[in-house]
Amino acid sequence: MSNRSALKSYKQGEGWWKTEISQIEKNRVNIRGYNMEELIGNVSYSQMLALLLTGSILTEKKAKLFESVLVAGADHGPRAPSIAASRMAATCGISFNSAVATGINLLGDSHGGATEKGMALFYETMTEVEETGQTINEVIDNKLENLLERKEKIPGIGHQLHDDDPRVHRLYKLAKPLVEEGEISGDYLKIAEQFRKSLAGKKDRPITMNIDGVAAAIQCELGLPAEAAKGIFALSRGMGITAHAFEELQQGALVKGPGPNNEEFIQYTGVKNRKLEDKGEVRNYKL
Repeated sequence: MSNRSALKSYKQGEGWWKTEISQIEKNRVNIRGYNMEELIGNVSYSQMLALLLTGSILTEKKAKLFESVLVAGADHGPRAPSIAASRMAATCGISFNSAVATGINLLGDSHGGATEKGMALFYETMTEVEETGQTINEVIDNKLENLLERKEKIPGIGHQLHDDDPRVHRLYKLAKPLVEEGEISGDYLKIAEQFRKSLAGKKDRPITMNIDGVAAAIQCELGLPAEAAKGIFALSRGMGITAHAFEELQQGALVKGPGPNNEEFIQYTGVKNRKLEDKGEVRNYKL
């Protein structure tokens, strides 16, 4: 990011908006240099998304693998905060698109950000391997030591519900033939798996890969930017958010809060039974 003044740049002859993505003129729509009429019907959703982000069209096999990642992250039920929020919003009388937006807006660093963090870590690991000449295992061991010393969570590892996530197995299975055929290198899948294995060795207990970890590895294999990962996940989870908001809307419930009205559901931890008179805080005021 240049941090240049937009107004100064404009006065120096640059466009107010500059984009390499789309060229829109009367009766003409071009995307990354391709005529939209040619793209329609000839590229898939995942190919279009990658084209918009990177300027390149994925091969059909790579695009299918990318689409599998989008499908895998589409929904994880109302236990996911984004899904729960969209359903709750749908009961409050706001517009349907606002209910969907409520769910999307909950996707951030804590809920939905692990893929971006994983991609950044995997890209950084590969760069270190290439620049230092160390093996993947050596670089990962050093990185793990530093992360554990700082008590940082390892992105893409572990899950609060699943200890053998079926989505992870399926994505690895779909990626394997592409590695064998040379469509993708497989290096980032190896890096992700080595982080899991090394951490399991250090912890001396089984450690599972989660959907964010394998999604991060695959997106690195496809050359997608880590900084775009949360946006990509929003497009993926947005499918589930839309479906759940619509389902809740059809059920017709009104003002459904975050939980039932049972007293034990909310634990009050504040001061109890205070009175203003106890502190001399009551004063008589005349209107």
